[in-house]
Amino acid sequence: MRERRPSQTASIVALIRALADQGFTDVPGFEDPVAHRLLSRGWSAALALFARRLRRLDPVKRARALARLSAVPLRVMAIDVELERAVELGCRQVASLGAGLDTRAYRMKALSAARFFEVDHPATQAFKQRKAAELTPIVERLTYVPVDFERDALTARLAEAGHRPDEPTAWAWEGVVMYLSDEALRSTLRALADASAPGSVLLVNYMEPLVRRRDQRIFRLFTRIWSEPLIGLRRREAMIAEVERAGFRALRDTGAADWARQFGAPSAPPGSSANARLLIAERPGPDAAPPPARPPT
Repeated sequence: MRERRPSQTASIVALIRALADQGFTDVPGFEDPVAHRLLSRGWSAALALFARRLRRLDPVKRARALARLSAVPLRVMAIDVELERAVELGCRQVASLGAGLDTRAYRMKALSAARFFEVDHPATQAFKQRKAAELTPIVERLTYVPVDFERDALTARLAEAGHRPDEPTAWAWEGVVMYLSDEALRSTLRALADASAPGSVLLVNYMEPLVRRRDQRIFRLFTRIWSEPLIGLRRREAMIAEVERAGFRALRDTGAADWARQFGAPSAPPGSSANARLLIAERPGPDAAPPPARPPT
């Protein structure tokens, strides 16, 4: 992303969440009443435009459009459920890595007793703080942590912000890994392991390589136009191996089709969105058995 401009993909994701909150989704029960308040004037105008056009579509085309848009609300709900579970298991710190225009600190009652850390690039975070100035968090405490994942020492930034590595943390890493180099991915995973007490939970949203070359070219073109190149598509086995090499234990790995079944959507999102995954891992204690051997990737 460009140094002084907030992430454009973060704005697109917030726009889709805002559309879904208005009912433009086929995912039952999705709500995000805060998303529209974090959009810039230009993106707010885009929200109104898209809403008008979706209303005018015939039923067949509208259903097709909503199926494509459902990738975002499905991903959000999948992570929400895992965060709720992590807090129930004892995580009283929650960190959103690459938070973008995340709204969990303002809408998730299950996190009301948690200390919430929003970690993101300084440009995106400065924009987010301006837009959220009049909103009231429902978490115990909300702390912004400016970090450039390609350059900054994450553990040092977290420590300065008051994060405690001796207490379990739920890490939500959403919509970021696919934009990171292997070096940045590994250094961040090592930092997270160092900052994770036993019982900490890591949620990694990632994307597998696209099967169709045409889909890859189109997707990469748009992200490069926004100076946010998609350089980190990784296969499931490779992602699990990276997480476990850093010191976490993989528990389960789910995808868009699983989320559609879980939340009652008519079908999994089509196209590139079908390659979205969520890896759930834990930081085991010193006496835990080692993870089972996996075939080489």
